[in-house]
Amino acid sequence: MPCWCLMGPRSHEPQPASLRTVRVHAPSASAVRVQVRPCHAPTGETSVAARHDAADGRWVAEFEAFAGDHYWLVVDDGPPLLDPHSLDVAFTDAGPVSVVRDPWEVHPQAAPLRHAPVVYEAHVKGFGGSYLGCIDRLDHVVHTGANVLELMPVHPFDDSDNYWGYMPLVWGAVHRGYARDHSRAAEELAELVAAAHRRGLHVWLDVVFNHTGDDGLAHPVRSLRGLDERGLYRHHADGRPTNDSGCGNDVDPSHPYIRSLVLEGLDRLADLGVDGFRFDLASLLTRDGGGLVDRITEWGRRRGVTLVAEAWDLGAYQVGHGWPWPEWLQWNDRFRDTVRSFLRGEPGMVHALSQRVQGSPDLFGADGRARTLNFVTAHDGLTMHDLTTLTSDRHRSWDCGPELRLQQLQNYFTLLLLSAGAAMWVMGDEFARTQQNHDNPYNIDGPLTHVDWASASEWRRLTEAVRTLTRLRRSRPPTEFRFYGVGAQMDDGPNSHSLAWSSNGLYVMANAWWEPLTFEIQEPGEWRTVVASAPARHRKRLVDVAPRSVVVLQRIAG
Repeated sequence: MPCWCLMGPRSHEPQPASLRTVRVHAPSASAVRVQVRPCHAPTGETSVAARHDAADGRWVAEFEAFAGDHYWLVVDDGPPLLDPHSLDVAFTDAGPVSVVRDPWEVHPQAAPLRHAPVVYEAHVKGFGGSYLGCIDRLDHVVHTGANVLELMPVHPFDDSDNYWGYMPLVWGAVHRGYARDHSRAAEELAELVAAAHRRGLHVWLDVVFNHTGDDGLAHPVRSLRGLDERGLYRHHADGRPTNDSGCGNDVDPSHPYIRSLVLEGLDRLADLGVDGFRFDLASLLTRDGGGLVDRITEWGRRRGVTLVAEAWDLGAYQVGHGWPWPEWLQWNDRFRDTVRSFLRGEPGMVHALSQRVQGSPDLFGADGRARTLNFVTAHDGLTMHDLTTLTSDRHRSWDCGPELRLQQLQNYFTLLLLSAGAAMWVMGDEFARTQQNHDNPYNIDGPLTHVDWASASEWRRLTEAVRTLTRLRRSRPPTEFRFYGVGAQMDDGPNSHSLAWSSNGLYVMANAWWEPLTFEIQEPGEWRTVVASAPARHRKRLVDVAPRSVVVLQRIAG
């Protein structure tokens, strides 16, 4: 086999060789061996036969190796496979290989957040170029008022045909492609997390435990599929693999080995100081009746981390009461759809909007504000800017023209940030980042998907509006809601396009109609305008709200 060793820069002296152990699940194998390639020598590949442990059915091999040496598994003379327990994975011309390394140090989580999460979703490379490069952008995140940086997946993945990283090869290692020193990928991620903590930010990771990147269809068999394809993946009764992930390679969450790998991967990532995890297509993890999610929930409680579910997949939708783990936050796509539809002027959206802004009690019950994670945009779909440049029923978007663009963007942020619950937007929305109306750039690594920091100053007014809204959110967190229309009664009929509400000393008036509307303030006291996406005229108890705009008042007396 050709040498797969690619030396990266080293920041430390090599340590002496030590005894390493590989222990993998391969119940149908007749033979398993480990191939080891020393990284310090051009030749000298060794082969170590694994023994079958009858006690648990695992194959076990022990070998002497240095940190940095490459190794891979061979099952019954099949293709080279990654060790699913790898702490590190290198990508070479011949393919990915496991890398010998010692476990990383355990780093502390941050102190609990003082306010509801405001999440800034980012891609490591698109946001800062590297783990360490992201540190230089943290002050900007703080400036927006966000208190959580959520990173898209950092599992090792093949970035030759994928950019987002949702095709993981192993679950308990850190992607080298985002590190300046590839041999220190985990340490550099830990440095980013620590730097975020020093600025008062939590760090969450997007994790993908519902499928793997070695589906054997579009991608070569590289790990779990070569160990136990029939046992570790879900299949229909006729033997076809299920495809509720959209990738054709759904793992079986009921299998003990899958469960152990998931919890092992979570433990390793939490050891880097990570404060929370967002679970991609989390509904797939419930296909065992919920046993794996029960274990993850208990693990999260023990580790003190935040758990967030994308509570759907291609075959299930569990948002709200369908996800029976109250400790978890849930991505609320109904908030996204309602706000988009209301602001583009669709009829009959007022009642739904009144539910969304108060924490979606129709979905979550009385504790909705503790369970909903509201968003208008995420990595998957159009950016907020592009919602205002493309008219599309599928995206519930509307090309409002350049004269209304800033106004509409401020409308989105106002409804998002003054609603009850956690809130999230995707990197660059706060200064109108565009992807030229591209809604699924999962495999595009370039200017289209990278933040153009040079253009940020052009939209400073929007960025400062976001900062004002997050400051209002912290000082006046949404609590009890009272709803009105332009007058005393909320009009939730099919022809209504306006809603007003009062909560904790704020009075919000939203006009999605294409004509100005005059709202009469229904709460006592004196009020002043603190946010207006378009100029508004405030006349004692009356406020003239411009078409397609949102105005926020703050009580100053009474």
